[in-house]
Amino acid sequence: MAEYVLGNESDVAGFPLTENMSKFVDKLPIELSNIINKISQNKGGVWIVGGAVRDASMGFIPSDIDLATDLRPEKLMSIFPDAIETGLSFGTITIKSGNYLFQTTTLRTDGVYLDNRRPESVEWNLSLNEDLKRRDFTINSMAIDVARRLYYDPNNGIKDIGNKIIRCVGNPEKRINEDALRILRAYRFLGQINTNNWKLEDSLAKVIVNNSYLIEDLAKERIWQELIKILNCNKSQEIISIMIRDKILNVIFGWRYIETSKLLSALDSKQNLDYISLFVLVNYHLDKNGIVDLCKTLKLSKKDSKSIIFTSQMARLIPQKDLHYLRLYRHLIGTRWRQILSLSKIFDQHDMIDFHNFSKQSYFTKIIHEIENLPPLECEEQLIDGKWLMATTNIEQGQKLGRLKEWLYRIQIENDLKKVSEIEEILATLQWQNSDFNSWPRMSLE
Repeated sequence: MAEYVLGNESDVAGFPLTENMSKFVDKLPIELSNIINKISQNKGGVWIVGGAVRDASMGFIPSDIDLATDLRPEKLMSIFPDAIETGLSFGTITIKSGNYLFQTTTLRTDGVYLDNRRPESVEWNLSLNEDLKRRDFTINSMAIDVARRLYYDPNNGIKDIGNKIIRCVGNPEKRINEDALRILRAYRFLGQINTNNWKLEDSLAKVIVNNSYLIEDLAKERIWQELIKILNCNKSQEIISIMIRDKILNVIFGWRYIETSKLLSALDSKQNLDYISLFVLVNYHLDKNGIVDLCKTLKLSKKDSKSIIFTSQMARLIPQKDLHYLRLYRHLIGTRWRQILSLSKIFDQHDMIDFHNFSKQSYFTKIIHEIENLPPLECEEQLIDGKWLMATTNIEQGQKLGRLKEWLYRIQIENDLKKVSEIEEILATLQWQNSDFNSWPRMSLE
């Protein structure tokens, strides 16, 4: 067990660490111990705060550990000159120690919130109590003094954890109006915490529904980053259902009318969908142009937009139950094939997509089974290149050569070929010399 230097005392009455907290403190990395001691040696107080304390109190291993200190930002930067100025105007730096990063923030009180997003000003203070009062939810407003082996809980976060309640610190109306992103954070915590039967405190739930319009004022990037966490959380489909009932997604996605009964029924399915597939599912009513526009509106990354648009289109296809086609399907869809077929199955089961009178969800189950049992391709990479094809056919570099190369690649995948000689044999049988290259098959499922 590491030895610690005592830093400044808190202005909050402390309690001996719970059993779970003690286990957490005993396993802290030496890199964090060094930071705590360095702050203490420089006449500062330092505490572990936020989500790490919440998770530790429930016996979970925190993914991140944040610190609070009564040292001012400029003093912290002088002690840790290699620290990253993460948000210096708000008193936050990120200290690197070994392979760890620790976000460290000066104790502060927040000024007036004028834009429902951030305070107009902050003021440094020496009060841990005041700092904890400015936080969003009681379960996130606890702190641990590692050296003294005490925890601080002026807002009864431990009690709310025991009762499985998400409750605002102080007045929920005030907290939500300070930063509307707390609406989404409340739902995220409902789904993220690894125990069941959590609920929003009654007055908070009411405030969220009545003030959901405030989400419109948030930066789209902030909305999407929080929404990804919700879509990826342990109980994502359950939480999304609650958000639909509370009409939160109406605000986020700009829904005017949507048949939520189908959607809620679909979300009850036991399919394990990732955040891309869930996004497509809840926006099942949008065509390709609608999906593209929504991705632009929410300012999604190119990577996420591309994956969402692709998933939306592919989930509307009915794969052919043919060995050649399934090889091509698996190759082109890549690692997302199971997600996409699961989504197609849900669409069919709940009559969400018009599959042109095709309605056999068992068909998608069979297709999944067929692909699962397909052996890996002998060769994923194309066996021939443009130089080989020009030498073999005397076709000059250009569109025609490219289309023939693409055609042969499709044949290679469909037939699971592994030798150039096999490609050469097939080439001799193709009617490529006198036909229009625009009519040749492409590497496509549509």
